[in-house]
Amino acid sequence: SEGMDRRRALEEAGKHRFRAILLTSLTTFFGLLPMILERSVQAQFLIPMAVSLGFGVLFATAITLVGVPVSMSILAEVLEFYGFRDGEEVEEEVGDDAMTAPTPAG
Repeated sequence: SEGMDRRRALEEAGKHRFRAILLTSLTTFFGLLPMILERSVQAQFLIPMAVSLGFGVLFATAITLVGVPVSMSILAEVLEFYGFRDGEEVEEEVGDDAMTAPTPAG
């Protein structure tokens, strides 16, 4: 909305959110790491859950930081190719006489 081109806006958004997304994901993963590495009998039932959650968070982080901006860029280019720009259909330029209604005779 500030007049920035799409690629630059996606890069700036990624820079602004990178630290927060990465830190929360890494702290969650490293918080689960002791449970993942636990070898006691009592933890054997919780280890699969901790592994799923920990690596799921890391995968979601990669998707959030890379996959979402790339897919947004691709989708915007596809929509622009088909004649849509910023959510609105782009009208083809037509001569003035084609768009005027016929005047009644009389």
